[in-house]
Amino acid sequence: MQKITDTFAKEFGFLQSKFIIIEENLNDLANSKKDCVYHPGVYIHHRGDDIIKVGRHLTNSRKRALEHITSNTKNEQIEMKDLKKDSNSKVTLLNVRDPEEYHWVAAIEIYMENNLNPIIKSKRH
Repeated sequence: MQKITDTFAKEFGFLQSKFIIIEENLNDLANSKKDCVYHPGVYIHHRGDDIIKVGRHLTNSRKRALEHITSNTKNEQIEMKDLKKDSNSKVTLLNVRDPEEYHWVAAIEIYMENNLNPIIKSKRH
């Protein structure tokens, strides 16, 4: 997670008080009760040093992060449904504390994807 938090802080350190950073094992995410887990934000699927997928949701980042597993987002290298079988699979959420400040999420998602170089790229590029 250090790579993720360092990348976030490098460009958006001035916004850190507006965000909460949540890391959960993928298999624990659906039941997480952590503060702001259901807020707008950026989600980052990762396993060890591998960044799998970066994305955003403007109302509930946890929900969208889990949808990639159930819909099995994939490319020629990886199928996201297989992450559920790996106890090292994690999701980091960069969620806004105040849902009204969701406008920051898009810029952060684009920056994080460009700098973390995930295995599964956004189709927006």
